[in-house]
Amino acid sequence: MLPSLKKFPEQIKEAIEIGRKIEFNAKKIENIVVAGMGGSGIAGEILKHEAKIPFFVNQDYNIPPFVSSSTLFIAISYSGNTEETIESYKKAKRKKAQTLVITSGGKLGKEKNAILIPKGMPPRAAIAYLLFPLAFFLSKNNFIKKIDYNAIIKSAEMMRERRDFAKEIANELEGMPIIYGHGILAAIAKRWRQQFNENAKMHSFSFPLPECNHNEIEAWERSGGNFTCIFLRQSKENERIKKRFEFMKETYKKKAKIIEVWGEGKDEFSNAIYLLYLGDLISVYKAMMDGIDAEPVNLITKLKKKLGNQHSRSSS
Repeated sequence: MLPSLKKFPEQIKEAIEIGRKIEFNAKKIENIVVAGMGGSGIAGEILKHEAKIPFFVNQDYNIPPFVSSSTLFIAISYSGNTEETIESYKKAKRKKAQTLVITSGGKLGKEKNAILIPKGMPPRAAIAYLLFPLAFFLSKNNFIKKIDYNAIIKSAEMMRERRDFAKEIANELEGMPIIYGHGILAAIAKRWRQQFNENAKMHSFSFPLPECNHNEIEAWERSGGNFTCIFLRQSKENERIKKRFEFMKETYKKKAKIIEVWGEGKDEFSNAIYLLYLGDLISVYKAMMDGIDAEPVNLITKLKKKLGNQHSRSSS
């Protein structure tokens, strides 16, 4: 896992070039739906914060009722065999949506509109190839804000040079990590949670601001667990969000360890990628420190086999 992570800046560059080659004539698009699960779906979670038109992330077998011929439906599945994504993709096609696929192969890789990306990685380690071809395509077609790719690559390279910082944070973690973020950093907080779950095989939770201040915050009235609260921040923060973070920090530190990390980069998107990369590294270093092999996902694999067996029996 770690060797692949160390190549993240180069993977971004390769993924941008894949995006440049996408040939797709979108017609009268009114909304975008990105279908994807886990490490594949997080690309949509990140990009929806940059959208100029309605943008929905679909993580189910079903699709939203508004999907129509004016919908750009993008199925993202690294393996190309994710059953929820395949099922929703089929339903979108039946509703005449304009469709695009990003995958490394599998069933979805056989679709004529498939954008093929490199094989041979765990899906969560292929985030550059799942995110940046789509980002380039959407930006080029003015569906999302313009992206400064040089700034993003610079932020990723900066983070790679600071790998010891990731090790330090991994070593500081106590108990269960709870990650908080606002806006695009709420999507990055979710990514951190997913990576702690899959790589370090540990429970973790993530919450978006300001929504969590209307419910989750009350849990700290009596919280007695062993937690590390991680606040994902950036310098150009909304003043109201800044005040919320400061209140949370003063309140939560009475019951939990607090770690505050700040994005680095020219703009919001490069800050987000810096923090995404940092979280990926922390999760792998935490796994190594705890004697855990980050790469296998045994329970996910076991569940998929069970679902596959049930499906074959029910259809026979």
